[in-house]
Amino acid sequence: MRRLVDRLSDTPVAVFDAAWTHLDHNDLWTALTGSDWPVRGEGRADGYGGDAANLVRRTFFGDTAPVRHPSPERHRAALVADLRDTAARYPADRELAAMVDELRRSSTEFARLWTEGRVARHETAVKTFDHARVGPLEVDCDVLSASGSDVRVVVYTAAPGSEAAGKLRLLSVLGAACAADGAGDRSGAV
Repeated sequence: MRRLVDRLSDTPVAVFDAAWTHLDHNDLWTALTGSDWPVRGEGRADGYGGDAANLVRRTFFGDTAPVRHPSPERHRAALVADLRDTAARYPADRELAAMVDELRRSSTEFARLWTEGRVARHETAVKTFDHARVGPLEVDCDVLSASGSDVRVVVYTAAPGSEAAGKLRLLSVLGAACAADGAGDRSGAV
Protein backbone atom coordinates (compact mmCIF):
# COMPACT_ATOMS: atom_id res chain seq x y z
CA MET A 1 0.00 0.00 0.00
CA ARG A 2 2.79 2.42 0.88
CA ARG A 3 4.29 2.09 -2.61
CA LEU A 4 0.91 2.65 -4.22
CA VAL A 5 0.27 5.77 -2.15
CA ASP A 6 3.73 7.13 -2.96
CA ARG A 7 3.40 6.41 -6.71
CA LEU A 8 0.13 8.35 -6.98
CA SER A 9 1.82 11.64 -6.15
CA ASP A 10 -0.40 13.68 -8.49
CA THR A 11 -3.61 12.41 -6.84
CA PRO A 12 -4.74 12.90 -3.24
CA VAL A 13 -4.78 9.38 -1.75
CA ALA A 14 -5.35 8.06 1.79
CA VAL A 15 -5.67 4.59 3.27
CA PHE A 16 -8.22 3.62 5.94
CA ASP A 17 -8.99 0.37 7.74
CA ALA A 18 -12.38 -1.36 7.79
CA ALA A 19 -13.65 0.88 10.63
CA TRP A 20 -12.52 4.07 8.86
CA THR A 21 -9.39 4.66 10.94
CA HIS A 22 -6.81 6.60 8.96
CA LEU A 23 -3.65 4.58 8.25
CA ASP A 24 -1.62 6.53 5.69
CA HIS A 25 -1.76 9.26 3.02
CA ASN A 26 0.38 11.03 0.46
CA ASP A 27 1.59 14.63 0.34
CA LEU A 28 -1.15 15.84 -2.01
CA TRP A 29 -3.78 14.50 0.42
CA THR A 30 -2.16 16.69 3.09
CA ALA A 31 -2.09 19.69 0.74
CA LEU A 32 -5.80 19.27 0.01
CA THR A 33 -7.12 18.28 3.42
CA GLY A 34 -4.60 19.80 5.82
CA SER A 35 -1.99 18.43 8.18
CA ASP A 36 -3.96 17.71 11.36
CA TRP A 37 -5.28 14.32 10.19
CA PRO A 38 -3.51 11.79 12.44
CA VAL A 39 -2.78 8.27 11.34
CA ARG A 40 -3.29 5.10 13.36
CA GLY A 41 -0.36 4.61 15.69
CA GLU A 42 0.24 8.30 16.37
CA GLY A 43 -0.81 10.05 19.53
CA ARG A 44 -2.06 7.36 21.90
CA ALA A 45 -0.61 4.35 23.65
CA ASP A 46 -3.34 2.11 22.20
CA GLY A 47 -2.08 2.93 18.69
CA TYR A 48 -5.29 4.51 17.42
CA GLY A 49 -4.10 8.10 17.12
CA GLY A 50 -6.95 9.39 19.23
CA ASP A 51 -10.53 9.91 18.15
CA ALA A 52 -9.38 12.24 15.38
CA ALA A 53 -7.88 9.31 13.44
CA ASN A 54 -11.32 7.83 12.83
CA LEU A 55 -13.52 9.33 10.12
CA VAL A 56 -16.80 8.16 11.65
CA ARG A 57 -15.97 9.70 15.03
CA ARG A 58 -14.89 12.95 13.37
CA THR A 59 -18.09 13.05 11.34
CA PHE A 60 -20.45 12.54 14.28
CA PHE A 61 -18.52 14.45 16.93
CA GLY A 62 -18.66 17.81 15.22
CA ASP A 63 -15.79 18.00 12.76
CA THR A 64 -16.63 21.28 11.08
CA ALA A 65 -14.27 20.90 8.14
CA PRO A 66 -15.05 22.96 5.05
CA VAL A 67 -15.70 19.95 2.83
CA ARG A 68 -19.15 20.07 1.32
CA HIS A 69 -21.09 16.92 0.53
CA PRO A 70 -24.02 17.30 -1.88
CA SER A 71 -26.11 15.55 0.75
CA PRO A 72 -24.51 15.56 4.23
CA GLU A 73 -27.32 13.40 5.61
CA ARG A 74 -26.76 10.78 2.91
CA HIS A 75 -23.00 10.86 3.60
CA ARG A 76 -23.50 10.23 7.33
CA ALA A 77 -26.07 7.48 6.64
CA ALA A 78 -23.63 5.81 4.21
CA LEU A 79 -20.86 5.85 6.83
CA VAL A 80 -23.14 4.24 9.43
CA ALA A 81 -24.38 1.60 6.97
CA ASP A 82 -20.77 0.84 6.02
CA LEU A 83 -19.71 0.61 9.67
CA ARG A 84 -22.64 -1.73 10.32
CA ASP A 85 -21.36 -3.93 7.46
CA THR A 86 -17.91 -3.95 9.07
CA ALA A 87 -19.37 -4.79 12.49
CA ALA A 88 -21.27 -7.72 10.96
CA ARG A 89 -18.04 -9.09 9.47
CA TYR A 90 -16.14 -8.66 12.75
CA PRO A 91 -18.61 -9.41 15.56
CA ALA A 92 -15.84 -10.32 18.01
CA ASP A 93 -13.86 -7.08 17.55
CA ARG A 94 -14.12 -5.45 20.98
CA GLU A 95 -12.57 -2.14 19.91
CA LEU A 96 -15.06 -1.79 17.08
CA ALA A 97 -17.97 -2.69 19.35
CA ALA A 98 -16.77 -0.15 21.93
CA MET A 99 -16.58 2.55 19.27
CA VAL A 100 -20.10 1.78 18.04
CA ASP A 101 -21.41 1.82 21.64
CA GLU A 102 -19.68 5.17 22.26
CA LEU A 103 -21.16 6.65 19.10
CA ARG A 104 -24.64 5.35 19.93
CA ARG A 105 -24.47 6.91 23.41
CA SER A 106 -22.97 10.20 22.27
CA SER A 107 -24.75 10.97 19.01
CA THR A 108 -28.52 10.77 18.66
CA GLU A 109 -28.18 10.92 14.88
CA PHE A 110 -25.72 8.00 14.84
CA ALA A 111 -27.98 6.03 17.19
CA ARG A 112 -31.01 6.66 14.96
CA LEU A 113 -29.13 5.64 11.81
CA TRP A 114 -27.68 2.55 13.52
CA THR A 115 -31.13 1.48 14.68
CA GLU A 116 -32.43 1.68 11.09
CA GLY A 117 -30.26 -1.39 10.43
CA ARG A 118 -29.10 -0.44 6.94
CA VAL A 119 -26.02 -2.35 5.74
CA ALA A 120 -24.05 -1.12 2.72
CA ARG A 121 -20.60 -0.19 1.48
CA HIS A 122 -19.60 3.47 1.27
CA GLU A 123 -20.05 4.67 -2.30
CA THR A 124 -18.35 7.05 -4.68
CA ALA A 125 -19.41 10.67 -4.28
CA VAL A 126 -18.67 14.18 -5.46
CA LYS A 127 -17.31 16.56 -2.82
CA THR A 128 -16.28 20.18 -2.76
CA PHE A 129 -13.33 21.36 -0.71
CA ASP A 130 -13.25 25.03 0.22
CA HIS A 131 -9.49 25.46 0.13
CA ALA A 132 -7.92 28.67 1.47
CA ARG A 133 -5.28 28.86 -1.28
CA VAL A 134 -7.03 27.62 -4.43
CA GLY A 135 -10.70 28.22 -3.61
CA PRO A 136 -13.53 25.74 -4.14
CA LEU A 137 -12.35 22.47 -5.62
CA GLU A 138 -14.89 19.85 -6.73
CA VAL A 139 -13.53 16.31 -6.83
CA ASP A 140 -14.79 12.78 -7.23
CA CYS A 141 -14.17 10.67 -4.15
CA ASP A 142 -13.67 7.01 -4.99
CA VAL A 143 -13.29 4.36 -2.32
CA LEU A 144 -11.33 1.38 -3.58
CA SER A 145 -10.89 -1.91 -1.75
CA ALA A 146 -7.61 -3.78 -1.66
CA SER A 147 -8.16 -7.35 -2.75
CA GLY A 148 -8.06 -9.84 0.11
CA SER A 149 -8.26 -7.20 2.85
CA ASP A 150 -10.52 -4.59 4.35
CA VAL A 151 -8.14 -1.77 3.57
CA ARG A 152 -9.83 1.12 1.80
CA VAL A 153 -7.98 3.42 -0.53
CA VAL A 154 -9.68 6.81 -0.85
CA VAL A 155 -8.77 8.67 -4.02
CA TYR A 156 -9.81 12.20 -4.99
CA THR A 157 -9.76 12.94 -8.72
CA ALA A 158 -10.93 15.73 -11.00
CA ALA A 159 -12.11 15.54 -14.59
CA PRO A 160 -9.18 15.96 -17.00
CA GLY A 161 -8.86 19.53 -18.24
CA SER A 162 -11.26 20.86 -15.61
CA GLU A 163 -10.62 23.83 -13.36
CA ALA A 164 -10.42 21.40 -10.42
CA ALA A 165 -7.71 19.38 -12.20
CA GLY A 166 -5.69 22.58 -12.58
CA LYS A 167 -6.16 23.38 -8.91
CA LEU A 168 -4.96 19.90 -7.94
CA ARG A 169 -1.84 20.41 -10.08
CA LEU A 170 -1.26 23.75 -8.32
CA LEU A 171 -1.68 22.08 -4.93
CA SER A 172 0.88 19.44 -5.89
CA VAL A 173 3.37 22.30 -6.34
CA LEU A 174 2.27 24.25 -3.26
CA GLY A 175 1.92 21.02 -1.21
CA ALA A 176 4.25 21.45 1.74
CA ALA A 177 3.50 25.16 2.08
CA CYS A 178 -0.26 24.53 2.29
CA ALA A 179 0.18 21.96 5.05
CA ALA A 180 2.74 24.03 6.94
CA ASP A 181 0.59 27.14 7.16
CA GLY A 182 -2.74 25.34 7.57
CA ALA A 183 -4.04 26.59 4.22
CA GLY A 184 -5.77 23.29 3.54
CA ASP A 185 -9.22 22.66 4.90
CA ARG A 186 -7.68 20.32 7.50
CA SER A 187 -10.61 17.96 7.45
CA GLY A 188 -9.32 14.68 6.19
CA ALA A 189 -12.95 14.01 5.40
CA VAL A 190 -13.90 11.26 3.04
